[in-house]
Amino acid sequence: MLKNAVTKDGAKKILWIRGDGHRLPFSDSCFDCVYMTLVIHHLENKELALREIYRTLRKDGTCVIVTNSHYRMKRHVLKDFPGLMAIDLKRFPTIPRLKRMMVEVGFKDVHYHVVNYDEGYMPTEEYIARVERKYISTLTLLSREHFKKGLEVLKEKMREKYGKRFRRITGFDLVVGRK
Repeated sequence: MLKNAVTKDGAKKILWIRGDGHRLPFSDSCFDCVYMTLVIHHLENKELALREIYRTLRKDGTCVIVTNSHYRMKRHVLKDFPGLMAIDLKRFPTIPRLKRMMVEVGFKDVHYHVVNYDEGYMPTEEYIARVERKYISTLTLLSREHFKKGLEVLKEKMREKYGKRFRRITGFDLVVGRK
């Protein structure tokens, strides 16, 4: 990911640091805000990672975690992809659990809200091509056989349900807390 990140426009203006979310390479109370998008489910020990975030935040600092709720996953276009849902429901903490963990670590004013973004219409074949390229990490965790079977199911269902294009509304589930 870092190899790709440093090649993007504006990348030279950013100090890129490779680290471990369980042992952040930063001093105490050095950030005003920690923001992460679709990261929490990758961390083995979520509580430890949240403690590290809390440690690195200044007083009144904010932690913003963008994740996927189980509700959203169960309604996603990939919900019928064999094996995918079981993996993600296990990896992603529920919103209530994530909020509880944050409170237990010491965060105050922990709250949750949803932000939706209407991307407009997308060609069905373009979305299928994204799935073929395994655009979300969970797809890389499926066996070759499960992926192939899931892709066939997805193609059939999407083409039948949407035809040539479908409206893509992306939702973001945000859990926010303050130190």
